[in-house]
Amino acid sequence: MISQSIISIFLKEITPTYIGQAFWGIGLALILWYFYSLYQRKHLKLWAYSWLSFALHVIITLITLYFNSNESIGPFWQNVFTFFFQIAGLMHIVWLLRGAYHLIERKSISLKFEYAQYATVIVISLFSALAFVLDEEGGYKYSLALPFTVKSLIAGFGFLFAGIQIMRIGKRDTAVGKKLLWIAFILYGFENLNYALGGLSVLFDKHYILKLNSSLGALDFLLIAFIGIGMIIWLLEEERSALEKTNRELDSFLYSTSHDLRAPVASLLGLINIAKHDIKEESGQKYVQMMEERVKKLDDIFSDILNYSRNIKTEIKPTTFRLGEIVEDVITDVKFNEGAEQIRLDYSEQIHHILKTDYYQLKVILGNLISNAVKYHDSKKEDQYIAIRFQKIDRDVHISVEDNGIGISPESQHKVFDMFYRATSEAEGSGLGLFIVKQALEKINARITLKSEVNMGSTFTVVIQNAAVKYNDR
Repeated sequence: MISQSIISIFLKEITPTYIGQAFWGIGLALILWYFYSLYQRKHLKLWAYSWLSFALHVIITLITLYFNSNESIGPFWQNVFTFFFQIAGLMHIVWLLRGAYHLIERKSISLKFEYAQYATVIVISLFSALAFVLDEEGGYKYSLALPFTVKSLIAGFGFLFAGIQIMRIGKRDTAVGKKLLWIAFILYGFENLNYALGGLSVLFDKHYILKLNSSLGALDFLLIAFIGIGMIIWLLEEERSALEKTNRELDSFLYSTSHDLRAPVASLLGLINIAKHDIKEESGQKYVQMMEERVKKLDDIFSDILNYSRNIKTEIKPTTFRLGEIVEDVITDVKFNEGAEQIRLDYSEQIHHILKTDYYQLKVILGNLISNAVKYHDSKKEDQYIAIRFQKIDRDVHISVEDNGIGISPESQHKVFDMFYRATSEAEGSGLGLFIVKQALEKINARITLKSEVNMGSTFTVVIQNAAVKYNDR
């Protein structure tokens, strides 16, 4: 049995928790709707509707309990709100299950079945609201216990079913959001079945005394919070997985396309070289030279794209080595670049110039920095130089590459590490060099600073964390 005093006490105890649940439902609905506007996934829209309906259900439930605890309010308004709270509660379940179905099956239900669901909700809600006529004087068995029991039964079996179906998706899947969601669904389903069991006892056992525990509201809130958090985490994990797949496919496309395009470019350079020897006219030689410059520029772009793709796939393998080893390798690569023979290398290797990091990534970094210093040298200066300095500060290694080239303007300095950005209109590169440097820096846990002045030169300083090695530890 249910007495009016029990309802009044219970209403006072659960009101703060229910208000919190209502705000959580509205907040979750707004979050899901925001993600729906970004990704246009139908299950997100259905879940947004579901949590908005849940918030309405909670609010109307409080109003219904207030009407049932107040003798001055007649049965008409009590049962009008019973009708609406039942509709809101059932639509929360319907939209939640439809969203889960769309997520699992990747398709929507038929329009006929959708209308059948709405009609069923209205019929059940109308039956729940009109059942008060069966109540005896001063009783709440049918006006209160029956609607809550029906809703709890449907919610219990609905959430159990949805939880089991979500659990079956990719059993080896390690997604945290999905696991949290199906566990919360199943627990919330069992909790609703527990509520339904209490309601059935009220309906069929005349001697049963209902004992309402306000702590159940807090447990409801906890499980509902887990359901909402699970939805959001699962969504973010799915988007991250899709983005990683897209990035892998794009990287693979870039690599294979650039690799395939380099072959005809190499053949074209070979033909141009033959033509240089066969064409004797001065005008013809001029055109062939122009063609060679353009094709070499195209080949450099393909080379940068290949280096970018290769750098992404390369695994980090820290080793201990001398800085001089990398400097020698890089100088060997750039010594035939245009203007390199006029530039003096200022580097004096010392026995303590050793460090521990990934050799290939550091070579990529220094190779691009030194290559750029050669490319943007100032031919008007008599003493053109590139200075390389090594310094240990605590456990970090500082490596600087300084030149007295044309420099970089202040407004361009914060953009030089962006993809395809070129600091001057005279730049002939692809704009990928320093972007590749930034990518390599991230892989070896390093950072870079830039100091530059137009017509004076530039200094790039690479700071590699925890890379310092004592000479005796090598």
